[in-house]
Amino acid sequence: MVDKQFVASLADAYEHIYDLVYLRTHSLLDLLAEDKRAPRKDQAWQLHHLLLGVIGELDPGPHAPAFSREWRRHRLMVMRYVDGLPPQVVADQLSISRRHFYREHENALEAVAEVLMKRFSASTEDLSDDAPQAQTGDESLDRMELLRLEAAQLAQIERRTNIQEVLNGVIALLAHQAQQHRIHINDKMPDETPDAWGDRRLIRQLLLGVLGHLVNITENSAITVDIQVTQSAIVLTLAAMAQPDAHTSDAVSDNAQALLSGFEELAALSGVQLVSLGARLGVTGFEITFPRYESGRTVLVVDDNADILEVLQRYLEANAYHVVTLHSSTDAVEQARLQKPYAIVLDLMMPGQDGWDLLQILLNQPETRMIPIIICSVLRQKELALSLGATAFLEKPISEARLVSILDRLRTDR
Repeated sequence: MVDKQFVASLADAYEHIYDLVYLRTHSLLDLLAEDKRAPRKDQAWQLHHLLLGVIGELDPGPHAPAFSREWRRHRLMVMRYVDGLPPQVVADQLSISRRHFYREHENALEAVAEVLMKRFSASTEDLSDDAPQAQTGDESLDRMELLRLEAAQLAQIERRTNIQEVLNGVIALLAHQAQQHRIHINDKMPDETPDAWGDRRLIRQLLLGVLGHLVNITENSAITVDIQVTQSAIVLTLAAMAQPDAHTSDAVSDNAQALLSGFEELAALSGVQLVSLGARLGVTGFEITFPRYESGRTVLVVDDNADILEVLQRYLEANAYHVVTLHSSTDAVEQARLQKPYAIVLDLMMPGQDGWDLLQILLNQPETRMIPIIICSVLRQKELALSLGATAFLEKPISEARLVSILDRLRTDR
């Protein structure tokens, strides 16, 4: 009998499989990490690779009947956690209902649990006692800030995406399905494209969903993939050169609005613009506009004190940062969207909309939620600021070394 608590812990770990900061404090870490003496950061990577690797042990092999229970269980886990597809897309790919997906998902997790419990049977008796205990005092605050800085560093990597690279992977993944529908994918992409600004995982899911949808509704035709680069954006056009197949037109009509809504939601979360081309003049498709990623390190500073702005500007420019300053929060959200800064340094006490309000607005906007926000204040509210989503906290008066150290921690080279 599979331990239900173990299965629940596995489900939670898989849902956060790409959140390495979250995995560092997961209850499964002490149980499943290969090297218990390694730093928690390394143990989290060990758990990440173990959970992805064990999916391969569900593979029934090439001779298993397609769509058999074992085949479907393995494919579901691959598409959901290796490919990173959302549940509805996985269900559509497997031709099962959403409810059926969750039943199969539970069965697959139980199968993974059986494999792991056999491998680690000596340590699976009481998971609840192994859960890490929360620390208290200054140590927990320092650790919390460190985790937030490292999470922000990961976000810096994720928000720089090469669309052409992601699209080539998506096309390869859909190649067999396109062949079954007798579809030729006509690639008009340039040899090289600049990087785009956006979450790589979300963009990959969006492109898989959109291109997979076009493949599903098209038969014996071509899909054109075209990229145009402007000074500020990368414009991707995906167009099926025929109307949907007659056998699927009713289903397409019934599901079109729901699919479009799902694609629009993913686009909004990715910080990109999606426009449906409709079904006109023999073309069905989508135009997706991605903002270009700028390599320069721009820091947006928001503070109503002119002397503080001058000091921060001098500190930052001396360390090769480009600085944009604002005297109030009025235009801060719009400037964050336009500048897409490397980081935002934000005062708390300002007239009108204060820093607390602006922090929440920035963290809840798809286009700005991944930008690291460093709270800079005379108020000793570090714990509260970090708990509300700030990346780091600087107490005034500000040290140049401390400010630059925090910003340099966010730096990633690609």
